Amino acid sequence: MRVPSAFVHPLYYSESQLIESGRFDWQGSLTVPFKYDIAYSLGLAPSNLPWEHQSQTVPLLFHLWKETEAKLNVLHEKRERSDVKGNIAGGIALLLQAIFWMNQLPVISLTDWEKEIRQLQAKPVNIVERLDFVMKKPDMYHAFIQLQQLFTETSKLFYKMQAIQKR
Repeated sequence: MRVPSAFVHPLYYSESQLIESGRFDWQGSLTVPFKYDIAYSLGLAPSNLPWEHQSQTVPLLFHLWKETEAKLNVLHEKRERSDVKGNIAGGIALLLQAIFWMNQLPVISLTDWEKEIRQLQAKPVNIVERLDFVMKKPDMYHAFIQLQQLFTETSKLFYKMQAIQKR
């Protein structure tokens, strides 16, 4: 699949980059950032969409974040800033997917993510400013701390929404 211009972003994809479009499963496709979202924007997504099953997929994103968070902790302890950027980019992708998917929507654009995220109902407070900081300085320790806090808030918000829906 050719990455559409809406998903071209310095942390993820370059102009006319190709990504593997074969097998779609929630666990495996999460290693390719925004795979379902890109496929959906191109009209190539399978019928089983993760944002339609957020009670199963969003907790999976939180689990993958815990793995990424552990790696980032080690990298920051060893002061290996060169390896931090790729891992934090993966964490940002997980966060964006979690926020959009818990709102039952795909990620529509990385080039215009600020506008798209402002329109969502459920999101952490001041998400645009905070996430913008993380994206601009991904190798800084303070960006990592901010991303941790955003995940904590998103997780609490998600599970609160799930509890309300079960009532």
